[in-house]
Amino acid sequence: MKKDDEKNFLSGLKTQDKMSILLKSAGMTAFEYLLKEDQMIYYNAHLKVDREMPGFLKKLEASSGIHPEDVWKVREFLQGRLRGPVEVRLREGESYKRVQMDALPVEGDGEKIAGCLKDVTEDRKREEILEEQAKRDSLTGLYNNFTGKSLINEYLTQKNPYTSCGFLVMDLDYFKNVNDTYGHLFGDEVLSTFAGFLRTFFEKKDILVRAGGDEFVVLMKDISHEALAKKMGRLIKTIRKIEFSRPGFSITSSIGICYLAENVSGYTYEQLFENADWALYQAKIQGRDRYVFCDNLRRFDMAAPSNLEKFPEIDQRYLHNDAVATAFEIFEKTTTFDAAMELLMKVIALRYQLDRITVIQTDIRSKTVERSYQWRSEYVPEVLENTDSFTKEDFYTLFRSYDEYGTTVLQQDNMKMYSEQARNLLMQGGAKTVLYAAMYSEGSYVGAISYVACQRERYWSKQERKQIGEVTKIITAHLMKNRVLNRMPGSSFSVPDYDSLTGTISFARFREEVERIIVGGYAGPYCMVYTDFMGFKYFNQKYGYRSGDQVLREFANYIMETIQDSSRTYFCRVVADQFLAFLPHHKPEDSCARIEELNEEFVRRMQERFPDSRLRLRSGVYPIDKECLGASTAIDAANYARRQVEETSSRRVVYYDTALKGQQQMENEIINGIDKAIAGHQFQVYYQPKISLNDHRIIGAEALVRWIRPDGSILRPDSFIPLYEKNGRVIDLDFYVFEQVTAFIRKNQDMGRQMVPVSVNVSALHARDTDAVAQYQAILERYGVNPDRLQMELTETATVLNYENVRRLFSDFQEAGFATSLDDFGAGFSILNLITDIPLNVVKLDHIFINKCEQNERGIYFLNQMIDMLHGLGFRTICEGAETDRQVKILTEVGCDAIQGNWFSVPVPAEKFEEMLYMSKK
Repeated sequence: MKKDDEKNFLSGLKTQDKMSILLKSAGMTAFEYLLKEDQMIYYNAHLKVDREMPGFLKKLEASSGIHPEDVWKVREFLQGRLRGPVEVRLREGESYKRVQMDALPVEGDGEKIAGCLKDVTEDRKREEILEEQAKRDSLTGLYNNFTGKSLINEYLTQKNPYTSCGFLVMDLDYFKNVNDTYGHLFGDEVLSTFAGFLRTFFEKKDILVRAGGDEFVVLMKDISHEALAKKMGRLIKTIRKIEFSRPGFSITSSIGICYLAENVSGYTYEQLFENADWALYQAKIQGRDRYVFCDNLRRFDMAAPSNLEKFPEIDQRYLHNDAVATAFEIFEKTTTFDAAMELLMKVIALRYQLDRITVIQTDIRSKTVERSYQWRSEYVPEVLENTDSFTKEDFYTLFRSYDEYGTTVLQQDNMKMYSEQARNLLMQGGAKTVLYAAMYSEGSYVGAISYVACQRERYWSKQERKQIGEVTKIITAHLMKNRVLNRMPGSSFSVPDYDSLTGTISFARFREEVERIIVGGYAGPYCMVYTDFMGFKYFNQKYGYRSGDQVLREFANYIMETIQDSSRTYFCRVVADQFLAFLPHHKPEDSCARIEELNEEFVRRMQERFPDSRLRLRSGVYPIDKECLGASTAIDAANYARRQVEETSSRRVVYYDTALKGQQQMENEIINGIDKAIAGHQFQVYYQPKISLNDHRIIGAEALVRWIRPDGSILRPDSFIPLYEKNGRVIDLDFYVFEQVTAFIRKNQDMGRQMVPVSVNVSALHARDTDAVAQYQAILERYGVNPDRLQMELTETATVLNYENVRRLFSDFQEAGFATSLDDFGAGFSILNLITDIPLNVVKLDHIFINKCEQNERGIYFLNQMIDMLHGLGFRTICEGAETDRQVKILTEVGCDAIQGNWFSVPVPAEKFEEMLYMSKK
């Protein structure tokens, strides 16, 4: 039938016929439910009655056709209390099919519901397949690292105390030689075949993970130690027999094993991995092609630095936080580059049990090396006190041995590939193991950093090598920047006058020219403009670094071509996708408008070439005034203005005006003033009462901090807490506030007053520290206060973003006797799918709930259902931000337990709260 004929055919059909065709083509079944008669009517494809079922709801409970967990959905849907579409499971033979119910509007008739049923079983199967594929490694089909970690951690958390399990870390011996000799295609075949073998060797209940490269992790559930040892023996032998497409080719594997016996729990994936990784190293040094059991389940604790008392200047967080984040933070916070290098090298040495770290600059042309920086323990000698030399052959050997992380590990007893001269150079100063990490600047090899162990041979795991590689990149970037700023002459670190990528003048030359103009008083009406691409890394990931470099070159060319007064303008690339321009400046609004116009035009041009790129430029503009001290001041100010452009903001150019200057000064004062403020007790705790909706008595309070500054001004938490969250100092403030609250409770106990529980806010940063709860307990013990007097609160946002760590922190708090509370529930993140697993006593509904829900009956109904659900899960509920009599009345009617808000009282000082509490008890 032709399209026109089909159109005429459909137009000639009656409405009922059309509906029949549409329902049939969509795989739907129509139904009608009569509320008064409690009768369900099903229609066939021709919209004729197919089946009538009187007393439908009465028979629903006894029906075996609907899954028991879905019966309530059908009842609520048919009675109009649950909107469609609703998905339920219907029995079909020995299994269930999934059916979606939806209602169709019936005008003027509130006594019946017309709707349709659609079989969505195949849709759900496809969705499950896609979801499962996302959890798998694309090459091997095993679980990817992220999913594998989650599944294993979930198993370990819920592990039955009467079961035992084995944790394996395994890799293929000399796999790098496979790629180098036969190519990466055959290497991929080896990995894929090996993964297929693992699936057949282990049981379906076991968790198989490709951790990365040729490294695999296996969790074997419900297995005894004896059975595990026997299976490992078979595994080693069977791996040797795996056949590949290349005749005569075979592989072997080394395996590290960690065994968790019955009634042993409390371990995480990371801890077991470190244990098994240590055992894997033992297997390698014993000759490979074998398995080794970890001899001590607490071995991951044994790696902790034992001589911390010698380094009181080191923040304990640096030894436990992510190494890369720690490196960034040290360079950002430390006043000078040399001090940052000294501190970072100490931290790295302690974290990784090292005896010496040396930054070595290399001149390939002259074949010489010399040291730039060195840290060493008191037990080992200095090295590279003078310039030393090497041969081209030895350099090639070292250079080719660098892995994908830019690292190579040399062992004292395995240096045969190097000449005697190189052995003496590479392993000097009593070194037993040295990890060399390459340094690159603008694509050129400029040296390496040696991380040395002298007391014993050390095994470096892949994860550790990756971390060291990233830390070395950060050091190199700051080292290059420092050399540029100080114009250090000579060697391979000498600074060029031009940027090799864009052809603009170098950043060092730019600073010199701008400094000359500003300090010499020639600046006149100039402005500094700091510009970068927002989220440029995603462009590189999508289109490749070559395209990314081309965009940066074109942006530089575009700006230089459109600059009108080129003789008075300076332009350079700072680093990566960041650019600086020093331009003649007239009116602020004209300059900002012109810059925004230039940025938008360039983005438009790029959008034509890369339609899906979503490139965005942002700029900060700083006008040069008489107070400007030099180029650094102007660059920092323009950079600060640039960082004020938010992802979601429509404004892409920010002008550094008086208000922004005051904001930056205030932020600096806040960041630098925390120690003095804590020591001087400038942070004061205010208390906002929590009121029972049963009798309007005070049943608790929330501790809220205020900063009372020496000039009498009061800073609210939102002006300083976000800054302290960024730099990590919120942890110190949390402990300070907790101690003030504990002292307050103790004081009132000594006076014989009956105290109500006080909730204190806890930053999610504490979740990274396994000793955080112990520090809170130590404060309680010092004041003799029971933990049931306090309640620990974390926000919903922090919980969602740091779910696993926060869940552990909540559990630790509850085990220590603290009550736990989830703050700001409903403020913007959905935690409904997680809330049943979090150890909670109280859920605090955000003020957004009552503000929105009081607007109509539907909102009140939703609030009522939410509180009923939370009560059903065993949580007490409290709504914060209650402001009006109507809100309090609604919250009382829907069954909320308590409120907190200005309806009763704003946050008040401790003395005022004591008075209110006393009056409440009368």
